[in-house]
Amino acid sequence: MDGVPARRDWAVARPRVAERFDEGARGPLTVVTGPPGAGKSVAAAMWAASGAPPGPVAWASLDREDHRSAAFWTIVLAALDDAGVAGLPAVPGPSGRGRESFLTALASVLGGAGAPVVLVLDDFRPPSGSSVARDLARVLTAAGPALRLVLISRGDPPLPLHRHRLTGDLTEIRGGDLAFDEQETRALLDRHGVRVTAPSLRALEANTEGWAAGLRLAALAMRGHPDPDGFAAEFGGDDPAALDYLVAEGLNAQPARIRGLLLDLGVARRFNADLAAELAGREAGGLFADLVRRNAFVVPLGRGWYRFHAMFAEALDLTSRHERPGGAVLLHRRAAAWFARNRLPEDAVRHAVLAGDWSRACRLVVGDLAVGRLLGLTGDRAQFCSGGCGGSSPHRELARLMAGMPDPAGSAAPETAVVAAATALAQGDHRVCAHRLAHAERHLAALPDDRAVPARLAAVLVRVVAALPCPDGAFHGLVRELDLLLEALPRGRTDGRPELRALVRHGYALMDLRAGRPRQAAAGLRLALPAAEAGADLQLRRCVGDLALAEALQGRFGRAADLVARAERLPEVPADPGGCPVPAVHLAGAWVAFEDVRLDDARAELGKVRQAAGRPPDGLISVLRALLTARLDLASGRPGQALAVLYSAQEEAAGMPWLRRLLLLVAAEAQAATGAVGAAMESARAAGGAAGAITLARIQLGLGEAAAAARTVRPAVVESTAVPADVRVEAWLLDACLAYRAGDGSKGRRSLEHALRLGERERISLPFAQARNWLFPVLRGDPALLGAHRALIGPLGAAAGAGTRPDADPGGSGGSGEAPMAFGRLSARELQVLGLLSEMLTTEEIATEMCVSVNTVKTHLRSIYRKLAVTRRGEAVRRAHHLDLL
Repeated sequence: MDGVPARRDWAVARPRVAERFDEGARGPLTVVTGPPGAGKSVAAAMWAASGAPPGPVAWASLDREDHRSAAFWTIVLAALDDAGVAGLPAVPGPSGRGRESFLTALASVLGGAGAPVVLVLDDFRPPSGSSVARDLARVLTAAGPALRLVLISRGDPPLPLHRHRLTGDLTEIRGGDLAFDEQETRALLDRHGVRVTAPSLRALEANTEGWAAGLRLAALAMRGHPDPDGFAAEFGGDDPAALDYLVAEGLNAQPARIRGLLLDLGVARRFNADLAAELAGREAGGLFADLVRRNAFVVPLGRGWYRFHAMFAEALDLTSRHERPGGAVLLHRRAAAWFARNRLPEDAVRHAVLAGDWSRACRLVVGDLAVGRLLGLTGDRAQFCSGGCGGSSPHRELARLMAGMPDPAGSAAPETAVVAAATALAQGDHRVCAHRLAHAERHLAALPDDRAVPARLAAVLVRVVAALPCPDGAFHGLVRELDLLLEALPRGRTDGRPELRALVRHGYALMDLRAGRPRQAAAGLRLALPAAEAGADLQLRRCVGDLALAEALQGRFGRAADLVARAERLPEVPADPGGCPVPAVHLAGAWVAFEDVRLDDARAELGKVRQAAGRPPDGLISVLRALLTARLDLASGRPGQALAVLYSAQEEAAGMPWLRRLLLLVAAEAQAATGAVGAAMESARAAGGAAGAITLARIQLGLGEAAAAARTVRPAVVESTAVPADVRVEAWLLDACLAYRAGDGSKGRRSLEHALRLGERERISLPFAQARNWLFPVLRGDPALLGAHRALIGPLGAAAGAGTRPDADPGGSGGSGEAPMAFGRLSARELQVLGLLSEMLTTEEIATEMCVSVNTVKTHLRSIYRKLAVTRRGEAVRRAHHLDLL
């Protein structure tokens, strides 16, 4: 009643909140509600003192006893008088006579004021049905636009707010509007002389949900604290100062029956009126509407659901455990039963676990087909509770809940053993998983039909996931069984579980991939992809990685590169539930880099494949990694080392004939490079197919048998998409070379154009780089063809040095004498260094210009020299100008 409160020295300006008050003051009624300590009064006082209100501000701070009619109007008149409003009527006496005339006179005085009067009633909390609320509503209506009323309260005041909402006369500033954002939190900590890192600041804001009192208490506690960052990250409702405030203002301030209902509901992460009646009895259910109206620590979630403010929930939990030791178990049992009846299994599982009812929890997990969540197949993109009540993803929440499950050895319930097996697998323990799974399968036959199918499905699902990413011979049967079990479920039962169908499709696709059918595998993986996108990052990363690998096996490196880039945008998955990381993405990335003539990048990605390989490693991944490693060795002029790598991979490729053929193709090139031409030709013939014919033709050409080479390669020059795109490019390119050598320029140009078009479309660069000795002279003599395909050929210009012969042998095999490929595309940073080098800057000056260390510049220079095949600065600049790099 003493005017607008003075600004606190620690208060911070909050322009976005002030704008809401400005908006409200343009209309007749502003209601400001929020929990105790939300900063309602402070924000209103700062706005009132800012000069922004449209007229004088009358501020009245109320206590509980001030809501009797005579006391209330006495305080209001005093505030209006203090604000300069003249001619105010006298308050009616205790008898209440003259009340009508008083209200009319007050409205008339306010309505006749020159400028609008802003009346702020702080802590306005009249009881329901109070005459004070009715009379205030009459004055507000009668005074018209000359009165701007601002009501500050913990809950909605008993005024006809619905009418004001309908007419657009109401501005509501709620707890969410008052919550501090990151910038405001930083400013508040600065006011208290506290500095923390950005992650700790965000953690503090999240823990407090921007609650002003919590932030202020935290700031006070962090003054002089030895570890303010650690304190900020851990601060919550269990902090002694915060707990005292929350209990005093949020819990103990309530009537006894409301207080009891709060403690009962404190066990639930989210609740509605029906759950309140289940937990606290039907009579308590009738108090629910009053609770959500009067307690501003209750946050609406929509559709009748609510939750408690995070810090208040912690305070309720601590208080309940102190006042009711062991009482929460019965409440959790009731909640589990209620959520299960209402088909909300995630919540039911949580409460069953907290009640220690592991058998019920496991039956719920299995019956809800949620074992996939426990295994990490889904959940990174969805909240565990559909009401938005948790920050953890479903599989992480479920794994955390089930981590404390006791050993199920003494339980005959197969669901318990299956969930225990899945939990062990999620922790990477295959041995315990297999033991518990065997225990479960011994008891599956005893289950009734309604439990048998979900339990068997869960067991098979665990076995399928346990086999990934290294499927064994039984994998196809497991995937087929999982498919049949899904079909046996009632229609609609798998709605909301897309990860199960995605896993089946992915499983079939993996079988196609291992059988050497990459086209069918890619088709299956594309079907699995939409469902995987709705699941966890792990399943999506696997699906995208395997699809990238399938595209690379078809020579579609453009598609593979796009998929690798997509996978790399997902969070890195360090370990899957089986303990094996995801190597397919890095393997596909290595292949893309190699075909794009980025050899250093290819080596780096292959190193990541090695790190990601499982124990035991997946045979397909191991062989393909060996294949690429051997090709890199060949490109670097180490054919003997390439042969050693290929030899070590033969055993793993024994069960996959198509992989053995790929090994033979690379072996043929390596043998030819070592001079073992007979062995090379034998390997090429044994490999067979179009790729074998091309390799054999290159060897024949290296021996000077051009006519034989032309006959050998002719059947491989086809348009069939059954032949990988990179193989078709090599066939057309070799056919073009042979035609040019034979003097048939027209045919050569047609074949070369075929190769260039396909290479450009599929982003295939390597064959053109390997054919540079004859290709670049041809293209320099055909500016039209070169211009049409400069996007593909231009980046390979580093190979087009002087001294190449138009009739040189292609590919560098079969004794052609071509130097091993030891170049690559310059990175953006290397091009920057090269540009500064051309300006005659020293190494130290380049480092200063780029804001990097001298050692970093030296590393870039070594890479530039190697890629441009030079040894000195001047040579590098001259070569760069020749290649139009500068």
